[in-house]
Amino acid sequence: MPRATAAPETARGRSMTRGDPSNLQRPAAEKQPTVTSANIRSRRQRLVRRAAFFSVAVIAGALLLTWQWINHDPAPAVLTVATGPAGSDAHTLMRETAEVIERHSETLRLDVVTSRDASQNIALLNAKRIDAAVIRADTPVFTDIRGIAHLYPDLFHLIVRDDVSAYSIHDLDRISVSIPDFDTANFRSFWVVGDHYDLPIGDLDWTAEPFVDGAGRLLRGDVDALFAVRSMRDRQLIRMFEDAQLTGLKLRYIPIRQADAIAVKRPFLAPAAVPMGGLTGALPVPTSRTPTLSVARVLVTRSDVDAAAVRELTRILFEHRMDLTIRFALASAITAPDTTRGLSVPLHEGAEAFFNRDEPSFVQENAEPLALLVMIMTGLISGMLALRSRFVANQKNRADVYNYQLLDIQERAAKAADRAELSTLKDELNAVLHTVVRALDTDEVTDEGFQSFSLLWEAVRETINDRAAAIGSDTDQPVPARKTG
Repeated sequence: MPRATAAPETARGRSMTRGDPSNLQRPAAEKQPTVTSANIRSRRQRLVRRAAFFSVAVIAGALLLTWQWINHDPAPAVLTVATGPAGSDAHTLMRETAEVIERHSETLRLDVVTSRDASQNIALLNAKRIDAAVIRADTPVFTDIRGIAHLYPDLFHLIVRDDVSAYSIHDLDRISVSIPDFDTANFRSFWVVGDHYDLPIGDLDWTAEPFVDGAGRLLRGDVDALFAVRSMRDRQLIRMFEDAQLTGLKLRYIPIRQADAIAVKRPFLAPAAVPMGGLTGALPVPTSRTPTLSVARVLVTRSDVDAAAVRELTRILFEHRMDLTIRFALASAITAPDTTRGLSVPLHEGAEAFFNRDEPSFVQENAEPLALLVMIMTGLISGMLALRSRFVANQKNRADVYNYQLLDIQERAAKAADRAELSTLKDELNAVLHTVVRALDTDEVTDEGFQSFSLLWEAVRETINDRAAAIGSDTDQPVPARKTG
């Protein structure tokens, strides 16, 4: 004997087709929807299985990629460094640094290239043809140039033959002088000194030429004096004094006594001194401490160069300075730039990360406020979770109340003695359904609670129909619902 069945829709937000919320028995001509709980459960199980399979696949793929990344041996980064002429102090120091890096680093290599001077280095750096460069501190730079380290100081050397009657800067207008090449920073340095002493440019007998040529002419007597900007350990400078000693030629220094005043006008320069016997010791040259000027040689890079590579380069320069000093004594002068004084360029973030490695991190400096913030956040989250748990519990309690009402209707239907009482119970059943659908729309009942309610509601409706069939004489017709309102 077929029975017409109906069930509440399970889609949230819908109120049982909105048209007739009773959804109970109707004439046989009307088709009523049925609750397909088995299909819903089957669909959910399939979705759960698919989600589980997808999650496992994602986790497995992530683990595989992580394992490959951990075991992958990346190629070391390569920084190209321009130094200056071959054989210069900067070139020698960077070549030794490249060898030390190759021994002590797995992530960095240094490609050392020669260049004309610091000005060309800056041009190459700005054109992104190199990654780092050795320049003088007074070299004009672009805004994106960043510092790595101060390498060593270059001193101003004004050297004359001992048989020449010249003992101060003012005597230069009476002798011939060899000065550095045109359009170089060292060439301009000579005229910085000449400008301060107000030397008559038109009366000076000077020749701009490479240091090697000028040193040779000085030793031969073709020129009276030589001006150079080089470190105290410059090999070509030391070789010139050794050759002079072998030939019995005595050389001496002309002091730059107003070095402090020049440094005031030229902040990139600093007063310095050539120590007694700094070049030769048997017959000391100079014969006493001689005042002069110095300018720092600085290792710089661009702001967009990889921070990790710059940090590794900085680490090698400072942590393996002993190894570098054994190879090249001038490496002992390497120092960190003091950005709080002078006119140093800003530090590169990679170098700054190395220099600040021992400073407390933000978390360490703000441990107490952060701990308090964590406690407050923990309390807020705990409170929100407690409120949510209480809200869910209230939803479950409301669903239980409606289920108990259905059970009460079912018990009364089982004991009903006539069709009129069953019709009343069916009206109560419809009223409970309307209440629950509205509660679902306002989140007073959860989806899970509504699912269990719909199954129980269907069972109670079947109980009423079965009881009506047992009481009535016409068992083919379902009990009609009493029209309300």
